[in-house]
Amino acid sequence: MSQTEATTSTKRPVRIQLAMEDGPLPRVIKQVLPIAGNKDSHIYVESTGEADLVIFTDIRAIEEGYDTKKQYAYIDTASKREEPNLPEGCQVISGSTLLVSLINTITATRDSLGLIDEDVPTCKTDIVLLAGALSILVIEDTPKHIDSARSGLADHKLTFATGYQAAMSILESEKFDVVLTDLKLPMSSRTLSDQAFKIGELVPYGLLLMIEAAKQGTEFVGVVTDLGHHDDPFSAAFDHFGYMIDMWDSKVLMMHAQITDGAKDWKYALYQLVSNNGS
Repeated sequence: MSQTEATTSTKRPVRIQLAMEDGPLPRVIKQVLPIAGNKDSHIYVESTGEADLVIFTDIRAIEEGYDTKKQYAYIDTASKREEPNLPEGCQVISGSTLLVSLINTITATRDSLGLIDEDVPTCKTDIVLLAGALSILVIEDTPKHIDSARSGLADHKLTFATGYQAAMSILESEKFDVVLTDLKLPMSSRTLSDQAFKIGELVPYGLLLMIEAAKQGTEFVGVVTDLGHHDDPFSAAFDHFGYMIDMWDSKVLMMHAQITDGAKDWKYALYQLVSNNGS
């Protein structure tokens, strides 16, 4: 067998460079891909020179060492209305098909390099999976939604707050990868007169907590409401803001919760937020 034939028939994993800053997104990619696809289909490398496939979120990250012979995939994490000037043939990945598209991109890269492995699946349906240990603050006052968060986000490091003042105190003293907050929380009596305070009345504190979380440097902030589009005017207004917002260094998304078994599906809300599915 010639050296060329041996090289062609040798199977090796695709070498991937994640050309992005460390944070929840690259950690989720590394943790979820082995679950969603074939864990032996790829490995991660540090430099562009070693990589077969370069995955990036900022065009400036690939300026140095750009090579037309390599495969590139751009993840749109900012819901840009206009994409940057991307390399020819670069794949654009965004929305709810993030993980599926990544798996298919790896498969296509293996095919183009002659690294065919029949065990690598080509996914045709969406996969909603998140794993790993992100630090998450959940701000919610409804018991069934709190229980849903405990079960749905069990793989993560969770902190809970059930009211505005408690949440503000936590945000001022601790740092989180992700903050997920309800839109409306019970009225706080702090600084209010007895006449102004109405126990149990709901106030859209979630928007203020969203701003505070972003100011404190939380990478991903989600406001998750279960109020009906037609029953609450504030919730109805959310329909217009189904896109990612840049606030300081944070990515912020306001969303209607998917309801599963009568409670908010926090796992899906987290997936929407981290994978930037603003639809």
